[in-house]
Amino acid sequence: MADLSTAAAPPSAAGLEGVIVAESVISYVDGQAGKLVYRGYAIEDLAEHSTFEETTKLLLDGELPT
Repeated sequence: MADLSTAAAPPSAAGLEGVIVAESVISYVDGQAGKLVYRGYAIEDLAEHSTFEETTKLLLDGELPT
């Protein structure tokens, strides 16, 4: 049985840089480049041309309403 009082703690990084938390087909984030994309649409385009409801449909159903 291992002595827990002398066991080395596993290495840990300060912060989450370089850590993949989850992969998603819904959104893409590139913080360094200032990019946010929902299902292939740049957030700037959605904010300018789509309503909240249209963007919600895109996120939930994968397509903008026609």
